[in-house]
Order: sequence, then C-alpha cells, then structure tokens
Amino acid sequence: MYLDMQNKQKLDKKILVTGGGSGGHVSVATAFIDALSERFSDINDHILYVGSDLGMVGEKNSVSVEQRRMADRNIKFVSLRAGKLQRRLELTTILLLFRTLLGVVDAFGYIREFRPDLVFCTGGYLGVPIAIASWFYRIPIYLHEQTAAVGMSNSFVGKIAKRVYITFPTSEKYFNKEKVLHTGNLLRPSIFKVHPKADIGGALQIMKKNGLPVIYVSGGGQGSHIINTLIRDMLKYSLMEYQILLQTGDNQIFKDYDVIYKEWKKLPANLQNRLFVTKFVTDDDIGAVFKAADLYLGRSGANTVYELGVMKIPSILIPIPWVTHNEQELNANILKDLGLGRVILEGEATGSKLHAEIKDMLLLKKKRNLDADAIEKVFVLNAKEAIMEDLFKSIYN
Repeated sequence: MYLDMQNKQKLDKKILVTGGGSGGHVSVATAFIDALSERFSDINDHILYVGSDLGMVGEKNSVSVEQRRMADRNIKFVSLRAGKLQRRLELTTILLLFRTLLGVVDAFGYIREFRPDLVFCTGGYLGVPIAIASWFYRIPIYLHEQTAAVGMSNSFVGKIAKRVYITFPTSEKYFNKEKVLHTGNLLRPSIFKVHPKADIGGALQIMKKNGLPVIYVSGGGQGSHIINTLIRDMLKYSLMEYQILLQTGDNQIFKDYDVIYKEWKKLPANLQNRLFVTKFVTDDDIGAVFKAADLYLGRSGANTVYELGVMKIPSILIPIPWVTHNEQELNANILKDLGLGRVILEGEATGSKLHAEIKDMLLLKKKRNLDADAIEKVFVLNAKEAIMEDLFKSIYN
C-alpha cells in the first residue's frame, strides 16, 4: 500500500504514539497525529497516546500538556510512570530509575491490550519503557529525533528502532546510518496562517498601529524565570524604542506573570500599549505572532529553532545551559551559522546587553543578505509527506 495524498483512506493499522516530558516532544507527536487525520478517516479508534502522568514543573495545571491536547482531538490517552534517565548517581537517579521500571510494567500492559501494528515515538524518557515492551512483542518502532544532539533516552530507543527520522543533519552521527532518514521536523500548520480567532490578535493590532518593531520573547512552553526577570528589568528604557510581546509561562513558584503585570501597571500610559504579556501563546495565536514579530528573543529548543528557521525570523537565543549534551546551544548555533541568529550564554546575559543586541539586530535586519538555499537545505518543509510515505511503505512491505 502506498499513500494516496489526495483522498482520505481508512486507517487499517493500529498506532501507538508516545512522547512527553517537554512541550517539544508533545508538539511533534501532535503534528504526527494531525497528519494522520488529514490522510485517514476515523483515526480515533486506531490511535493510542501514551503520555506522562505529570504536569510541567511549577505549573498550576497538574494535567499533562499531552493529555490536554489528546482530549481536544478525541484521542484515547493513557499515562505512564517513567523518569528521566540521568548519568549522575544520586538519590534522585535511583528514584527515577524505579519509576522507569514501573513504567515498563505499564508499557507491557498497554501494548498487550492495544496490540499496535507500530509505535511512533517522538522522544523523551517515556520512550524507554515503550521501546522495551515493543521490542519484546516485536512491534516496529519509528523514532523522530528533534534535536541537534541526542539524549540518553533517544540513544537507547534508536538502537531498537526500525527507522530514525532526524530533524537536523548533525544528529545522524548518533545513530546507525542505515536507519536514518533526514526528514526535517513535523511542523504545526498554524505557524503559516493567521487564525481569525487568535486571542492575541487585538494586542497585535494595537502594536501594528504603534509602528515600532515587535520583539517576541519566550522562554519555551513553561516560560523562563531568568528571561522574564531580564525583560522586567529593562522595560522602561526598552519600550522607548520597540515593543515587547512576552510569553511568561504559568510558573506558580515565581509567579512571573503577576510580577510583570504589576510592573506594567506602573508604566506611563504611552508605554503600556507597547507591552503585551501572556502566560501562553496558543496554536491559534502563533501564526499572528510570527507574522508580527520583527525579532525573537528566548530559549532555543529544537522545535522553536526549526520554526524560526523556516519562517526566517532573526533571533537572539539564550540556551538553557543544563540540558543534555548542551543541545540548546547546538540548536542555537544552527541559526547562528546561517546568519539568522546570535547566541548569548545565560551567564553572560544582562538587560543592557540584550537591549544593545536587539537594537543591533533590528538595524542589521534591514541589511541582511541570507543564503536561502543553505537555509532550506537545513530547514526542509516536507517532513510530513516524507515520514508518512516512508513509514507506511515500510510497514506494508
């Protein structure tokens, strides 16, 4: 069977999808399910999503992001106990390893009951228990790797997987080359269009009328207390020259949204409409945000970097310093090497330095001369089609 990309077919395979622990893994898993929905009818009874039983650290909502997204799509969701694999030997490592063992028990139960024809894994620690159970039942695993480097969990899953789809060519060296296919990342369609019901639309209309450049600031799905604090400290002088759309996250420890809202109320009236603060930028919002943004400032997760590259949005990137293999800095360097970004290490970031870099980047944006061919070789656009064609060709042969 080969996919008919024009007409919907009936899905006659059962697919277990897993990915969690970060918003990036979930976004790609969601994009994969949406791609299935575009090509097949009645997918709901043929898909099982195995996600985390934990919400993001510091978030008020204890329901995991993947559970919320699957509920929106009417996809059956089950949670799995698991813990992130760590190289350090300490008490936390032992506890997380114990949770992983419990997760293996969960995984065996889910696979025995659902009996999938294949597993699609988007990475993260949830993949390890599922991979072990899938290997035992001889169910093929298809792994999608989003980052420029590879963590312990995906390295393990990659050894068992039948196929490994990679986002960036630089991650090929971590896997068996015979399994690897460079497809790029699965993109959410919402980045390419302005949704008429975008909650953020009104604020962006005001910003457009103001006429000043718009800086989109984001610390990732959970937000970043460090970035939020840097922006708070530079508000009064930065808003004299440009506008800021800040996504804070909903961290209940630092309560950054509430803190910055109080700072906003102290601003002169003429500066208040140059700052818009939101806890989240939703899928409905992101297309309008990208269209309005003259510059991005924030973290450099794999999905964020890929979307910025595809949209060719100039960026100032502050990588998280403690992630595995320094993957966020490696991601950021991809944009830097293509002339699309600058990298500021977290320990070197100050409000005055960010302000100077923003002014410089906005000035250079008018003069930049990008190598479109080089950018498009890295940030390919046909991941959805490439993965669907390869995956179904593989399981039907």
